[in-house]
Amino acid sequence: MLLIAASTAPAQQIPEVTVIGTNQRDQITNITPGVSAAPTPDSMDIIARLPGANINRNGPLSGQAQYRGLFGPRVNVQVDSMRVTPGGLNWMDSPMHYLPPGLTNNVTLTRGIAPVSSGPGIGGFIQASSKQPDFTLDRRFSSMGDFVVSGMSNNGYALSGILGASNEQHRFHALVSFEDGDDQKFGGGTIGGTEYERTTFGAGYGFRWGNSELSVDYTHTDTHDTGTPALPMDIGFFDTDRVNLGLRTERAGIRWAGQLFFTNVSHSMNNYTLREPPDNSSLPLPPFVGPERRFVDVDTDAIGFSFSGEADWLGGLMKFGADGNFEKHTGLVHDPDVPAFFVENFTDARQNQLGVFVEWTGDIAPRWTMETGLRYNRTDSDADSVDAQPAQLCDGGMFPPGSPPCNVQALRDRFNSANRNLADNNIDAVVKFDYAITDQITAGIGYAHKTRAPSYIERYLWIPLEVNSGLGDLNNYVGNLDLDSEQSNQAELSLEWRFDRGYFMPRAFYRNVRNYIQGTPSTDMTVIMVSGAANGDPTPMQFTNTDAEFYGADAVLRYVISGPLVMDATINYVRGKNTTLNDNLYRISPLNGRLALSWEKQQWSVTVEGVAAARQDKISRTIVLDEPRSSNASTAGYGIVNIYGQWLSASGLQFRLGVDNLFDKNYTNHLSGFNRSLPSDVPFGARLPGYGVNWFGQVSYAW
Repeated sequence: MLLIAASTAPAQQIPEVTVIGTNQRDQITNITPGVSAAPTPDSMDIIARLPGANINRNGPLSGQAQYRGLFGPRVNVQVDSMRVTPGGLNWMDSPMHYLPPGLTNNVTLTRGIAPVSSGPGIGGFIQASSKQPDFTLDRRFSSMGDFVVSGMSNNGYALSGILGASNEQHRFHALVSFEDGDDQKFGGGTIGGTEYERTTFGAGYGFRWGNSELSVDYTHTDTHDTGTPALPMDIGFFDTDRVNLGLRTERAGIRWAGQLFFTNVSHSMNNYTLREPPDNSSLPLPPFVGPERRFVDVDTDAIGFSFSGEADWLGGLMKFGADGNFEKHTGLVHDPDVPAFFVENFTDARQNQLGVFVEWTGDIAPRWTMETGLRYNRTDSDADSVDAQPAQLCDGGMFPPGSPPCNVQALRDRFNSANRNLADNNIDAVVKFDYAITDQITAGIGYAHKTRAPSYIERYLWIPLEVNSGLGDLNNYVGNLDLDSEQSNQAELSLEWRFDRGYFMPRAFYRNVRNYIQGTPSTDMTVIMVSGAANGDPTPMQFTNTDAEFYGADAVLRYVISGPLVMDATINYVRGKNTTLNDNLYRISPLNGRLALSWEKQQWSVTVEGVAAARQDKISRTIVLDEPRSSNASTAGYGIVNIYGQWLSASGLQFRLGVDNLFDKNYTNHLSGFNRSLPSDVPFGARLPGYGVNWFGQVSYAW
């Protein structure tokens, strides 16, 4: 195993900059939250430190993972091997929202092409695991605990803890986490609507007998009054329950694993508690006169499973299995000042996914290793009929044809009379080869055909609203029942060079996506009139199949300069184009990277880190430049400096101190959305800036 950093060090040693790579066959890079990052409330900041990965920040608890230009539902992010179904219509609760940093054990990225066993998705595979006790080797119970207290000068603090006990047969644990913060500061003032509050608690039990293990885990997340300034509304609350059941055993030489998981999300969001409500409409009807206060109630239920077996076969490892996820979403818009007003965004919108797969990994010749896999996915989608109070006004004859209420009626009736029971059948395939040039150098080449069925939002959003899984681009969108599945073809070249003082692992990739789903300007006059008159956007988008391509490279380097002096670096580049529209893709990061110098001793370490990004002037014309309310400017290049260090006692007591953005640089990350929240020192429509100087401290104790 190649250690990018030694998390397997003795108990007295500091868990250093914790990136771990396995052999090239597994193609995995792993990072564990520790001295490598400030105690941020958003676990997505951990993912942003991985090679090829980044974060789309919509709010302090609402970041989305981006991998090589793809994000949102295109990236497969799992928590404790469980597929997490977001309840928010704009992904305010992306999967890592449900695993706070203080409860995170590690985060693992499969670099490049993910195996077919990882599940559906075209944009990469990220797994996060929570802290929990391990089984011991005898009948005596041993206790374990891990408690963390963090504070940040840039307006936030966090408390978390897990307490458990285990022996050779049983393990128990209970956990809790709380984060709270005020509006964040930047070099030019305060970013309005960035306060947050989240509480997480749960418990788990495991039972082991022979070579079998049964587990059950429950987690509850309670998020209140949390800002998402890049989105049209803020979080009122998330009240989410998750249950995860697992079974592992070995029978007849086959190692079996199964999981059954359930998610229930009760959610409300509004545009008036943490921000000033907009006044977008020109309609002379009560819900649209003056500030348009709105709140949306959302309910989501999802149940999923995974089942697999693996065995040694033909000199390698054969794995086969099935998985699925069955989700249902309902969203209802209200006006607190006009109780009769309502719009049903979605009524029991359902998406049921089933997949089966088989894959094999092994040596095929001296120095040659192959991975190959095949997967079949079936997605069935449907949604119940919808209604809206403006359409009912037209039903009653109060308005003539062609009036705004009757245009809403036309959209409703068109949707309700359409065939909404849809099915997608897709095939995924992967083949990868690794060649050991020497004992220290391994080269790899791979190809994958991956698919993604349209989401329920992309299909069933019948009225133009800013609902788009968190794009944060100020545009209204409407769905499209005629969408086809995305078809991604990806090629990859890799190199792993290990030497006495470290390693160097670059990768280059090319991806072509046929039927890439993106918003394009709607040509439907009924949609345009409803969007402009009632929802403030006279140039709405419709989700449309187009073609796109991505290419680039990323690399990770570690070099022991001398004794305890170590250098770590990552560099990432991706270029994204919409070839159908002859346009740049939206929210693609520029060339960026990190360089860190660390002095690492047995019980303490100090790191100076530079983070930099180049100018990004390849802006999407369709999404950004043609939207007059957004900032059309390119984002300038920038560089910031972070310093952090830690000391670990032999007893398990750990102290961490550091500062992010030491010189309080005023900068803008290109992946930030556009500001929707006022009052704020960030103008409406401007890209949200990066956070200002942040001094932090953390005390933890673990045994």
